[in-house]
Amino acid sequence: MRPVRVLVLSSLLVACSDDVGLPDARPAIDAAAPGQISLTWMLSHAGAPQTCASVGATSVSADVVPVGAAFGESTLWSCASGSGTTGMLEPGRYDLRVTVTGGGTLDGPEYVRNIEVKPGQVTPVGPVAFDVEPTGTLAFRITTPTMGNCTDLAQQGAGITATTIELRDSAGACVPTTFAIAAGATQPAGTYASDCAGASYACIASDQDITATMVAAGQHTMVMTGRIGTAPCWKRTASFAQRAGGLTSTLNPQTLTLDSMVPGCPMP
Repeated sequence: MRPVRVLVLSSLLVACSDDVGLPDARPAIDAAAPGQISLTWMLSHAGAPQTCASVGATSVSADVVPVGAAFGESTLWSCASGSGTTGMLEPGRYDLRVTVTGGGTLDGPEYVRNIEVKPGQVTPVGPVAFDVEPTGTLAFRITTPTMGNCTDLAQQGAGITATTIELRDSAGACVPTTFAIAAGATQPAGTYASDCAGASYACIASDQDITATMVAAGQHTMVMTGRIGTAPCWKRTASFAQRAGGLTSTLNPQTLTLDSMVPGCPMP
């Protein structure tokens, strides 16, 4: 029987040296569960609500920066969604820098400071109120494929003696607009009040900047006519999207086309 007793003892020693399957006596160390920030926003100006569509706002972005840090991470949402949630964040306190954009910065950054993110929770913030000016500035020049808009026909110019510009909204309705005409090399500065009733201005040379302020954001068309005497010989209709937030929409030079079928207009 002695050999059997030795075998049993040997088995017990092996079992005691093998910790497979036994509970780990060391405590588990788990990192705190991450959390998130949920942000909402609204747009207005001078007490009047605005929509993302009405001011051409496309995106809302947020820089999420730990309190006391110089940098963080950026998140981008569609403006039209009205809200957005950040990615997962380590628990702690954060500052937000929030901006609304659409063809440029329309407002911001707006700051929301010292937001506490708790483990496993979504912290709501907002609404962040953006003040977006719903108009902008329009800038352009008028040109022709000749030796000069205001140069006589005999000198291979366009021979324009008067200019008409009408700004129309997205529905096609004419909008009375005041245009500032900067001085050029040969033509003086002036102001043109387009009244939607046929008011015209003198010839505008191709080196003169034309601007209009407080143009409502959104789609527009602009009808430009260069007259030789009373004949509407030079024409162009252009479509463009005006930016909001006081931003300037600078159009390419607007080249008028000769309509030689109009009586009193020269042949090309």
